[in-house]
Amino acid sequence: MFKNLQRRLYPEKIPEDIIAIILLIFSSLSLYFLVHFILPEKENVIDNGSFLFFRTFISPAFTEIAKMVTFLGTGTFLVPSYLLIIMYLTRNNFTKLALMTSTIAVSSLLLGWLLKNIFHRMRPQHHLVSGAGGYSFPSGHALGGFIFTGVLIYLIWQTRKSFYTKWIFTFIAFALATLIGVSRIYLHVHYATDVLGSLFIALSWLSLMYILFRLVYQHELHGRSGNEESNIDYFPSDYYLDN
Repeated sequence: MFKNLQRRLYPEKIPEDIIAIILLIFSSLSLYFLVHFILPEKENVIDNGSFLFFRTFISPAFTEIAKMVTFLGTGTFLVPSYLLIIMYLTRNNFTKLALMTSTIAVSSLLLGWLLKNIFHRMRPQHHLVSGAGGYSFPSGHALGGFIFTGVLIYLIWQTRKSFYTKWIFTFIAFALATLIGVSRIYLHVHYATDVLGSLFIALSWLSLMYILFRLVYQHELHGRSGNEESNIDYFPSDYYLDN
């Protein structure tokens, strides 16, 4: 009877491994289609349509808002934010999660730089902001934003927050990352397909990193260091980030 009560209090989690594999397959296939069938075209309906759409909204006020939003995708914002998350996880002995977060943070910066130098896609002209240099695909700001919010979304689902709270946070976080990408299109420093590609790359990379860490640490990824209760049939309090 007591174990039945525990199962009600701590229901089985959604199979994260399966979700990660599905996301990896979907995002990889989508990225393959984008790279092989859309990017080679000098003009496509996605990029042209997005620029025509945002042209009607161009104004000094919207440009200033776009600059503030796009700042959230810069290293100036992301690096301290990652450090705060890693410090929190480390201080609370979630060393595996801290290691995974730091690995994702560093590797995503290298990944964006590497892909830009592989594709060599030129940026659109007539920027609304100065200082945009380098290649266009993928958008570094959008990629950084999608990966960072992906980490936040994953971590919030490891807490005791209510189901609805988790979904509301997920929606807000993803919307914020999307706005970072939209700001890059509005400022005319990236094509819409640069941002779309950044989304697919972020999903692929996050899924791949999760799968790799699960293979290495298996059931030890979530709990605190030294936790010996991972084999019982309900979630121990050490499983959650906010116990």
